[in-house]
Order: sequence, then C-alpha cells, then structure tokens
Amino acid sequence: MASIYKYTLRDGVTRRYFVSYRDPAHKQHVKRGFKRKRDAEDFLHRVEISVADSDYIDPKAGNALVSDLGKSWLEGKQGTIKPKYFGDLGTSWNIHVLPKWGSRRIGEIRHSEVQAWVSGLAGQRSPTITIRAFGVLKGICDTAVADGLIRKNPVESTRLPRKVRKARVYLTVPQVLELANESGRYRALVLLLAFCGPRWGEAAALRVKNIDFDRHRILIRSSYVRAGREHYEGPPKTWETRDIPVPDIVLRALCNECAGKSADDLVFTNAKGEHIREQAMDGNGWYTGALKRSKVPRLAIHDLRHTAASIAISSGANVKAVQRMLGHKSAAMTLDTYGELFDTDLDSVAVNINRKIAEELNDDNKVITKNVKQ
Repeated sequence: MASIYKYTLRDGVTRRYFVSYRDPAHKQHVKRGFKRKRDAEDFLHRVEISVADSDYIDPKAGNALVSDLGKSWLEGKQGTIKPKYFGDLGTSWNIHVLPKWGSRRIGEIRHSEVQAWVSGLAGQRSPTITIRAFGVLKGICDTAVADGLIRKNPVESTRLPRKVRKARVYLTVPQVLELANESGRYRALVLLLAFCGPRWGEAAALRVKNIDFDRHRILIRSSYVRAGREHYEGPPKTWETRDIPVPDIVLRALCNECAGKSADDLVFTNAKGEHIREQAMDGNGWYTGALKRSKVPRLAIHDLRHTAASIAISSGANVKAVQRMLGHKSAAMTLDTYGELFDTDLDSVAVNINRKIAEELNDDNKVITKNVKQ
C-alpha cells in the first residue's frame, strides 16, 4: 500500500512531502523531497501504473557503476564472438570507454554527454575506432535496459561520424602478373590473392588438402588471424566455409607450391616453415620489395582481393557469383562494396534490351506481312 506524508525540515518551518510505497517484490521504498503534494501524487501515480504494467524499475538500480556493468557485458561476449573481435572490443573498452564512463552511475548518463563524447572522440580518432567505442557503451546501456536498471537507453539517436571509403586501386591482369613475377617464392600467393580473392588469413591457413586440382576449386575451411598480440587458426570470417574457382595459371602455380608436401601441410609458409604473416606496403618485407620492383600502383596486400573482384566482374561474373567467391554474407553487401564496378553492366543491358525489342518487332512485322498476303 502506498501513502503520502508531510514532514518538516530542520529549520522547523519548511514543509516537504514524501511517498512511501512497496515494489512488486513487496520491498518498502521512500521517496522524499517533494515541495508540493501534487508532485508527490504524480510520482505515486506513475509508480502505481508501472507496477500494474509490470514495468517498475527500482530508482536505486540506476546507481550501478558502468565499470561493473562493462565487465559483465564483456564476459557475456566471450565465447559468442570471434577472439579477434573480442580483443578489439576489450581494447576499445579499456582505452576509450572505461576511463570516461567507468566511475559513472548508469542512471546518471545523459544523452547530451554521450553526444559530446562521441564528437570529441571523432575529432581525434578514426570513424572506425569512434564507432566501435560507441558500440561498447551502447551495448552496456542496452543490457542495463534489458536488466531493468534503467528505463531508456541514453545513447539512442546519437549522431556518429560517417566512414569515408578510400579510393580503391584495381590492378590490371598484366600488372598482377608483373607483381607476382617480382614476388619470388610468393608468386603463387600473389596470383591466388589477385585472381581468386581469398582473405589474407584464409590464404595463410590454406593446406594442401584444401585444393581440389580436379575440380579447379579451393576449399576455404579456416583462417589464420591476429587477436591482440596472438595469432590463431579458426573458422573463416563469416563462419561459413565456401569453395572458390581457380584459373589455370593459379592452379599451375599452386601445383608447384604443393610439390613434395603432405595433405596437412600449409601451402604457404615463411622461411621457418611457419604461418605467413600479413605484409605491409612499407618496410623491409618481400611485398614492399615486389611493389617497388614491379612499379605497379601502390596498394595494400589486402586490396588484391578488390582486384580479384574487379577482374571477375569485368569477365562477366554476376553479383551472386562474386558474393560466393569473396565470402560475403549477402549479394547486397557485394553490391554495396563493388557497386561502381557493376555500373558498366547498364550499358550492355540497354544494348540487349534494344536487341530484344528489335527482334520482337521484326517477328511482329513478319506475322503481319504473312497475314496480308493470305
């Protein structure tokens, strides 16, 4: 049962009201400090409605610290996402979220504060880092709402920086061959990346048994990626295995690469016979040297995957085929990524439509002529 009471402050003159009520668990609560009885009645009315609608939230629940909620949120993520992504979230939490919000009570966070934090972070760091840090805070607040600690998520409707896609560099077939020929013992690797489009980690984890020479297919079954300072071998990025087609020139290079190796051996290894590590454009690695000697346009080794998409599309591959080759989750993702490469198809579509219309018109004229003669 809920009631409203009047009390006097220590000065013996000023009067205030407090509300005494029980929550759905029959725990007694007191809310003090109302200057007017009408305000106390409004509060009491809202409490009664929330209890009746099973929407009651204990006002003290909002006192939970973000630091405690963040640790629980991260623990809930572990094991449900890939180690690399989990490591990225942990880094974002420790560097950007915990120092700013860790000592704050979840119920005290205001939307304006979140927007100011995001805007400030965006002025110092990349959109990717900013959006990931915001995502961590949002995930914590979403969980707080789901747990009944707060009624509304304060980060909703926050404006985020937009990612600006860098101009892509696509190599031509002669340029790919030139780069591959300057890559020494990694010639087959460059051909594979630029003509077949696997991710670097997928190529690094490729084993002899995953190459089907009879069907001209590579079986993508695992990936070798970095998680923090460690590397590990696990499932592909989208969790789904796939088969990708292999042109003859790549298949011949892979055949030479696999000579003398057993089925479980890695196809590509470093000088010590270990997994290869991704190469940078600058430095002392073999890829930097190959770029300089071949004099092709500078591009990250990951961007050879974009070249593979470009060559496949220009050869007439449809969006679904490119999606399957690259391992995208959907054809929409492929179109979002390489939509400009499909624009040239519009011209051929118009030509084909014109041809179809002309054929139909000719057929109709033939029928009309035939009927007139009869």
